[in-house]
Amino acid sequence: MAVSWFLFALSSAMVMPFFSLYARNLGASDIEISIMRSLGFIALAIFLPVGGILTDLWGRVRPIVMGTFMVAVVQFFYAVVPDWRYLTAVVVVDNASHFYQPALTAILMDSMPRDKTMKGFMILNAFSSLPWLFMPVVGGVLYDIYGTLGIRIGFLISGVISIVVAFLRIKALRETYSSHSKDLSGIVLELAGYRPVLNKAVKFYVYTAIFNQLTVGVINTFGAIYAVNRLGMNAFDWGVATTLGSASSILASLILSAKMSLHDKKTMLASSSLIALAQLFYAIPYFNRAAIPLVYLATIISSIGGAIVGSSISSILTHVLPTELRGRATGIQRTLETLGSALASYVAGLMYAYIGPFISFIVSFTMGVVSTIYLAYII
Repeated sequence: MAVSWFLFALSSAMVMPFFSLYARNLGASDIEISIMRSLGFIALAIFLPVGGILTDLWGRVRPIVMGTFMVAVVQFFYAVVPDWRYLTAVVVVDNASHFYQPALTAILMDSMPRDKTMKGFMILNAFSSLPWLFMPVVGGVLYDIYGTLGIRIGFLISGVISIVVAFLRIKALRETYSSHSKDLSGIVLELAGYRPVLNKAVKFYVYTAIFNQLTVGVINTFGAIYAVNRLGMNAFDWGVATTLGSASSILASLILSAKMSLHDKKTMLASSSLIALAQLFYAIPYFNRAAIPLVYLATIISSIGGAIVGSSISSILTHVLPTELRGRATGIQRTLETLGSALASYVAGLMYAYIGPFISFIVSFTMGVVSTIYLAYII
């Protein structure tokens, strides 16, 4: 599993930091880019509950293998779309093909030692993030030299890598759960019996699906466009910033994993605060180009904060959710997060277009502060 995530990251780290630029070059406006992302998230939200049910009905491996092959095929369509309208259709299909995400999370939870969940998730996240140390720079060079063609080449490479991952998962994955019930209606209806557990989990879903998504919505949707078109950075510079963020999160994860086996409240709150502070640092260079180094600092502290908060919540949920519920519960979580991403992307588009980048990042910073306060309340 870790190796397949590493290989997937090789391709995504090369093209995803420049996706908004790709969409812009294919004719999309800022609002249309946000709508494109929102439609993709909505498609994912529709299919994630199906993936969650299949995870607890079929087991973990079958949904993972099916979805991986679908994602692999879609990468080649990214490389040949003629304009942003076709790109939107591919984004929707790609997101729908990720219905298997609950199975990925469930198989990881099943495999983690209960006394070392935080350590396990942090080490896994660090390993799978290694390609982000160098591939964004490669993607930036491709874009600076070849423009749109460079990103198309990146997607072709992504397709080849994804096919390799699909066959690797067929050979290497071992089933970790066998359902006692093959009745689809029973799988759905028995959720009512887990209401106390789900109520506890939903508190964390609100953080990951609403508060955190609204905090990072602007930078996730318009990061590359803001850096290149508003701050005057080139694609290589943005690739370097992304790489620095990944390197810092990996280093922080490895250091903390050596000292922490389980989640810690103070560490979680400090990490959430870093995500909020990063949004303020993104805003400042808009009026003062001498402060562009703050962009690099922002990617560093945001990446560190995101890695630690994400691993901590995964650790908490591993202890909260029983094995037989993990597929459906994770499906609910991913669905809420995806709908939150769709909302955040659309809101980000409206803010970026009508109130400008600076105020948009200030609003994001404010939302980050609110997010941290909420997290302190629920832990």
